[in-house]
Amino acid sequence: MRSARPALAAIIALLSANPARAYAVLSHEALVDALWDTEYKHVLLLRFPHATASELKEAHSYAYGGAAIQDMGFYPHNNGYFSDLTHYVRSADFILRLIADSQTLDEYAFALGALSHYYGDNVGHGSGTNKAEPLLYPKLRREYGNVLTYADNPSKHLQTEYAFDVNEIAERQYASQSYQDFIGFNVAQPLLKRAFRETYGFDITEMYNDFDKAIGSYRYTLSTLIPFFTRVAWANHRNQIQQTRPTMTKREFLFVMSRSSYERHWGRDYARPSVWDRMLAFLVRILPPIGHIRLLKFRALTPPTQQIFMHSFDLATPGYRSALAASGAGTLRIENRNFDLGFVSAPGEYALQDDAYAYWMSRLGRHNFAGIDDAMRADLLRYYANLNAPFHTKENAKQWQTLLRELGTLKALQPAREAPVAGKE
Repeated sequence: MRSARPALAAIIALLSANPARAYAVLSHEALVDALWDTEYKHVLLLRFPHATASELKEAHSYAYGGAAIQDMGFYPHNNGYFSDLTHYVRSADFILRLIADSQTLDEYAFALGALSHYYGDNVGHGSGTNKAEPLLYPKLRREYGNVLTYADNPSKHLQTEYAFDVNEIAERQYASQSYQDFIGFNVAQPLLKRAFRETYGFDITEMYNDFDKAIGSYRYTLSTLIPFFTRVAWANHRNQIQQTRPTMTKREFLFVMSRSSYERHWGRDYARPSVWDRMLAFLVRILPPIGHIRLLKFRALTPPTQQIFMHSFDLATPGYRSALAASGAGTLRIENRNFDLGFVSAPGEYALQDDAYAYWMSRLGRHNFAGIDDAMRADLLRYYANLNAPFHTKENAKQWQTLLRELGTLKALQPAREAPVAGKE
């Protein structure tokens, strides 16, 4: 039963955690891998021409960690407001700060990984998930129409993204040596701290009781829970997966774990789901749909939704390729989009964005807006320029009144200094 321990720990984590869009991480990693051997390494070597093969392999693990960093807030022991800020508030500025502030090969790889999230989410949501979800869930389509966002139904949105991940594994097979070796997920913590403060005006550690524990949880979840997810997906959806790729084997599908680790825990029989995998799948089916367990109860993609997903991935890849080249040339220009929608959304248009701006205002207000620069001040004043907009914050009268007081304090402040962000459109 030694092999059961990781899975049992995973089940406990699944039951105790809130649903997190972070588990669509495989598609984010795939975007990095699609360009790693061409544009990605080329851009790294332009800046660090003497990097060795082993140093580039280490940098690859930082690229993976960066590709999912905006979703870190949705992992256990984390703070969801971190992800709300990086998805809805100055989303491009945060990435540009990461790139500008990077000083080492690993930091630069991490920053460019975060840039992949920009294209994975903005294109992946706008052209992929938001269009596929209503096709998979007709009842929601009748209620919301032909486009569904994360805010409309978070659990079904996450299930759709996870179905995309499963399809991505089956469709592309992930033959890269880095995936087979499972090089890990690393986080450039000093860079993350610098860029966050320069983007949002307060220390990221203020959001956490134990920031190191939050980072550790992020890395552990990526390396432990996701392999568990893929095993259960294989056991539950093997037939549908093999309809996509008839030659797909269990070994190919369970690519996330290293070969030695996989064989130590699960043996060498890769041909079909093991008895233990079937037991896990059965347990998942009978468990209540709470926490991350909801993700594993996803609906497999249909041919039309498969086409939507592959089209969105094929759109994201050239966009990211161009962005990498622009970063290497020092000409990168990206705008502060709403990552759930894929475009710049107006105040009052998206509830989660309103909530994120209200949180940002509140957090800065605790310190009487000390330390913010003119760019931050201007962004807040722009967002709240028209107080007649249908802000979601107005649904809580007390919170709205508090925000108005904080806004008055902000308006009374004299501009501090100019802090231009290179590459902002």
